[in-house]
Amino acid sequence: MLEVSVYNPPDAEKAATELSGKITNAVYMCIGTEKVFSDSLGPRVGTLLNEKMTKPAFVYGMCERNITAENLLYCYNFIKVLHPNSRIVVVDAAVGTVDQIGKIQICDGGILPGAATNKNLPSVGDVGIVGIVAERGMSDFYTLNSDKVRLVGEVAQFIANALVAAAQTA
Repeated sequence: MLEVSVYNPPDAEKAATELSGKITNAVYMCIGTEKVFSDSLGPRVGTLLNEKMTKPAFVYGMCERNITAENLLYCYNFIKVLHPNSRIVVVDAAVGTVDQIGKIQICDGGILPGAATNKNLPSVGDVGIVGIVAERGMSDFYTLNSDKVRLVGEVAQFIANALVAAAQTA
């Protein structure tokens, strides 16, 4: 697993390099909802990818078209059937320790969505990208303030930029 920080500019290139070997023939599944700002990271990344990708890409989960706990399995199975030979890259928000906020973790094997809110969902994806946007504990995940708005925006931009840069070299 690679962990990089939005606050360390050289990490952007490190993330893109790490992803370039992982996203060949990729489909993007961006999980989250705009109803909870901290959980809007996935749809924000999806929307940015849809706007910024220079190569054609399939992006599922964008603003106004969310993939949430309610439709996660349906969407995941749909994507697997529609794109049987593609790698599914999953993007989601996560919680962590105070010193992890603003970091992005990239790992093989997908992710376990909904863990922050104690949802019992299966692991999804072939490559997982999580952006840590809140401290562990439900209260921080559900609060909204200008710092949170800025943070989620920066993390979404960082992930989208890394994926676009990686796609150009993949």
